[in-house]
Amino acid sequence: MTDDRMMRRFSGHSHAGAHETTPVIQLDGALVTVSVDDDGTLWTCDLVGGACAKRDLELDAAGPEDDWYYENGVWDEDDPDEDERPKFEADDIVSALTVAHLDGRPVVVTGGGRFDLSIPEHWDLIGGAVRVWDLRTGRKIGKTLTGLGLGVCSLTTVASDQGLIAVSSCENGKLLAWNLTREGERVAEIEGSYNGGMGAGLVDGRPVAVIGGHDDFLQAWDLFCGEQIGKSLAGIKNLARAIAITEVNGRTVVVAGGDDEAVNRWDLTTQEPIGSPMTGHTDTIATLGTAHVAGRTIAVTGSNDGTTRVWDLASGRQIGAPFTGHHLQMVTEIAGTPVAVTQSSDDIRVWDLTLATR
Repeated sequence: MTDDRMMRRFSGHSHAGAHETTPVIQLDGALVTVSVDDDGTLWTCDLVGGACAKRDLELDAAGPEDDWYYENGVWDEDDPDEDERPKFEADDIVSALTVAHLDGRPVVVTGGGRFDLSIPEHWDLIGGAVRVWDLRTGRKIGKTLTGLGLGVCSLTTVASDQGLIAVSSCENGKLLAWNLTREGERVAEIEGSYNGGMGAGLVDGRPVAVIGGHDDFLQAWDLFCGEQIGKSLAGIKNLARAIAITEVNGRTVVVAGGDDEAVNRWDLTTQEPIGSPMTGHTDTIATLGTAHVAGRTIAVTGSNDGTTRVWDLASGRQIGAPFTGHHLQMVTEIAGTPVAVTQSSDDIRVWDLTLATR
């Protein structure tokens, strides 16, 4: 029986890469999924028309700038060995993936795994890098952004009045942010919890990142000044894997889920928990998105238990029956309608969140 909440079902290309999520973005008037295969093929598939297009990522341009080789002792100032460069494989450089618009151009932003920058005889250089690619052509844009130390575990972007900010956290707990509009200028470097989740958004016009991991708390950071906002957000069990920032009835709220299978909420102004954790999932919460629907703020969570659930963040209650057999990829809008995009091994589905919250 067809679920009335489902708007579309798409059975085209399903990604076969190392990244776990398949984001969607507006491309030339169409809503498309974005994925990268292990061989470096960049795919976009139209969720409405069904057509898929592919192009190759410009892997030959994936390396860092020459300064990186000198700074890390790979090249000698007097005798640079320009043949000693890493050979980049897509499954190393695309362990995380997100999409955005940079100066009006649709782009895909990738984060590499721990062996992204590895070079034989220089194994101390392991670590991931962040790169930006033109979604239409697959060509690399700007610099390769380095400094993370280990593999990227969370990656997102925030559109601020100072430019598009890329924010990445990695396995060793370091969080780095760059202004992509200003040619990858470093914005922030923060030491957080390792192997955890990260979410970011605008708070009073300023980009804020919330980080979690192998701790029983989260921390919120103002990325422009590099300072923690208030005290830590206590009460969640490790690992926190999915985090979002939103507004609920006029106050800024942090929402998070992870291995404790519950959805937790905090007031960012007071750093105090809001209500009891929302329960229903029976396995790790891996993805999370928020939306404003018909006057209320909702969270949508995807779990390894095979369900995607919708929650009212003001009341702390689940809304309706879960979507089963699919995993949440992201929450976005189609022609002004908030939707959840989910994926299984067979297809991608788009769910009307207005209908889901009635």
